[in-house]
Amino acid sequence: MKKASILLLSCFFVSSCIDRINIEVPDSYSSQLAVDGLITDEPGPYTVTLSFSTRIEGFLPFRRLVSAAKITLYDNVGNSEQLQEKEQGIYQTKPGGMRGTVGREYFIKIELQDGKVYESLPDKMTPAGNVDSIYYELESFQPVDGPTRYGFRIYADAQGIPNGDNLFRWKHTGTFVIQTQPELHRSPANCLLEIRPCAYVGPYNVCTCCTCWVNQYDEKPYVSDNQLITGGKFKRIEAGFVPIEFYPFQIKYRMEVKQMSLSRVAFDYWRTLQTQKEGANSLFQPPTGKTRTNIFQKNGTNEAQGLFYASAVKLKQLYLTNNDIPIILAVPKAACDPPGIIAEDCRLAYRFSSTTQPADWK
Repeated sequence: MKKASILLLSCFFVSSCIDRINIEVPDSYSSQLAVDGLITDEPGPYTVTLSFSTRIEGFLPFRRLVSAAKITLYDNVGNSEQLQEKEQGIYQTKPGGMRGTVGREYFIKIELQDGKVYESLPDKMTPAGNVDSIYYELESFQPVDGPTRYGFRIYADAQGIPNGDNLFRWKHTGTFVIQTQPELHRSPANCLLEIRPCAYVGPYNVCTCCTCWVNQYDEKPYVSDNQLITGGKFKRIEAGFVPIEFYPFQIKYRMEVKQMSLSRVAFDYWRTLQTQKEGANSLFQPPTGKTRTNIFQKNGTNEAQGLFYASAVKLKQLYLTNNDIPIILAVPKAACDPPGIIAEDCRLAYRFSSTTQPADWK
């Protein structure tokens, strides 16, 4: 289902009718706890990220990761586990620790260094249905000051739960593998050879940074729309977008779509975020309301930003190679590097890069 559709973008009207907007943050703005956490029925560990939103020089809020005195995960049948801090503000359960179970409720308790305690409301893990298939269609668009760009729009066909609320989030993750040559790295300033130390490690000169797996994540969440469901089946659900670029498709690229069950509170939260993201790209869509949290201070009046929720997961994967690309990609050229060569530590070449191969990589 590779159907090309050309999206012509005109910037003349846009550029001629946009006025500068000065955003003011009230002087009463104070730091606020922000929590991002999730437990699923997939194997752990599960992660909770903790931060504070603060002002920068009197302007827009900025988040800084912070440490808590303790974070504990609970379910409604008496199990609990204290999370371990892996780095500042990032907490995880043990790899063999608690695992989410459909039908149970989960919540976290956060004890801060200043003695304040926050708890999330219990969130019930509901069944996830199933992802029947994922597929893609080619899209193109013409930037004002550059060549035509291409990408794959990702879609999914899925099944809900009979007589269920069918509140779902679809999460797309793209993963690709790259091979780099850090022994050819040169200084951008003068093109002098600057071999990365990881290119030759140990007595056998083993390269420890030549092969990486890179993750690409959604720019916005996608949640269920009951208008797209017929007989308990979701058809042609938009799940993500993958820009077509030279390096990601040279060896192997994996599209993965997860269907994640949501409680009503979690659905409303992600729906609001999706609407905000879509509205940010529109001149005419009015701003939406504040996202609702489920995390509140015990014996206090404060609430946190963010969400902790429970989700069952079903997924489907699709692998692509350069042979699946219906266009010819131009070979990238760098000032100091040979064409088509990444002369860099692969962990530095892209964000979200790791030398560890995903356990389910095929």
